[in-house]
Amino acid sequence: MKSINQKLPISLLIAVFAILTLLMLATRTHHFASLNHLPSASIAIFFLAGMYLRNIKMFWFFYILSVTIDLASSYYRGQFGDCITTSYPALVFSYAAMFTAGFYIKPNWQQNAWQVNIVKVALALFIASSIAFFISNGSYYTLSGKFPDLSWSEYATRIDKYYFKSISNPIFYVVSAIVIDFTLSHFFKENLVNANIYMNKQL
Repeated sequence: MKSINQKLPISLLIAVFAILTLLMLATRTHHFASLNHLPSASIAIFFLAGMYLRNIKMFWFFYILSVTIDLASSYYRGQFGDCITTSYPALVFSYAAMFTAGFYIKPNWQQNAWQVNIVKVALALFIASSIAFFISNGSYYTLSGKFPDLSWSEYATRIDKYYFKSISNPIFYVVSAIVIDFTLSHFFKENLVNANIYMNKQL
């Protein structure tokens, strides 16, 4: 998966990269202290990285950053706890689902109606978040070794408990990004139109 149709200015790409990195550090480091009450942005970060940074190297950067944070927090606590188990490597597939969905669903405000873009992003986010949840959740219960006697009915109860929270966490971050994207897109479009009108008048 290479970077294609990348039309964002390099300065804007750097800004998006910096914001997503800071967001990962700000929300995933809740492992270290209880001062941070922001919902984890990890799932949303991979979705947005696919949508705007559009480069597989960015996927691996954020994946390595997430692992580094988890390992550092485990070292800080002096134990792995429930975070890192034999199921932990399966998270890469959850994050890959989010990154891939974001990569292929980038809004195009100039060619498509805003309603179409919103519906496409919403559906992609819902489907990808659901896939990511069942990969991470299912692998944890089947591979971690902590639930050897868990029945299907008990597992369904746990899904009911965690599913909505898991897929709703990314909504705030993705909606915020889409609003900013839409605003900037129309701001630059209006400026370009006004500049063309001004140039035509001068001619």
